[in-house]
Amino acid sequence: MEDSQRKHAGSKGFRALENRKQDIAYNHYLNSFVKLEDRRYLPNDNVIHQLVPLRAAVGTIVMTPTQFNEVHFSPLGTCFYFSENNVPNDPLTMALLEREKLNATKTISTIVFVSTRDSKGFNISGYIDLEHSLRRYKTAGSKSHPWADIFAGRRRLEPNHQDLSFINWSNGRVHSNDSDNYKVIPDAVKGLCFAHKGDGSMLSIEKYITEEHPLCKFIESPKHGYTVVYDHYIRRKM
Repeated sequence: MEDSQRKHAGSKGFRALENRKQDIAYNHYLNSFVKLEDRRYLPNDNVIHQLVPLRAAVGTIVMTPTQFNEVHFSPLGTCFYFSENNVPNDPLTMALLEREKLNATKTISTIVFVSTRDSKGFNISGYIDLEHSLRRYKTAGSKSHPWADIFAGRRRLEPNHQDLSFINWSNGRVHSNDSDNYKVIPDAVKGLCFAHKGDGSMLSIEKYITEEHPLCKFIESPKHGYTVVYDHYIRRKM
């Protein structure tokens, strides 16, 4: 009985210590947005931190404590970024590495279009929510794309029926799914659109392509085939 109580008390103490570490780290994160004039005119840190989301520059997203902890205190640790590993010099892989941390911190949101052949040789294509897929892999592993093998050059990036949109051209089957970041909206006039759940922006794929949108990048990868990367800079809600 006493051993059980000691273990329980030790567990509570460990959780309290972890919570304290997370609180301190989040306060340091908020301080990165604070300017010198803020400290001159505002009474204390609590007030300053409450105002940070309201005073952040347009286009800057300030993470909530929950979002911050998901990024920096995940079970796999703070350094679980593929961009910190040595990866093959593939055009698509390098483009995704450049966007990994920006997606994790909710600065941008990236959709990846891939047109390739699956392991059986059938033509497939689809749209992938990069942040959603990476996060699922980091927390659920096999339930998402095998990103560790993809970035290591051992596997190709192949869309599937769990992604935002997927089509198997051999049988004509089409699948679509909302992700944590996007709602899929087929439009008879605008074509396939994705509504960003965070800021309400509507991303028209047809418009990105036909107007040579600066945030639309066409990439031909020897390994992954024909791909397009769509970047959306998340707007801060006023």
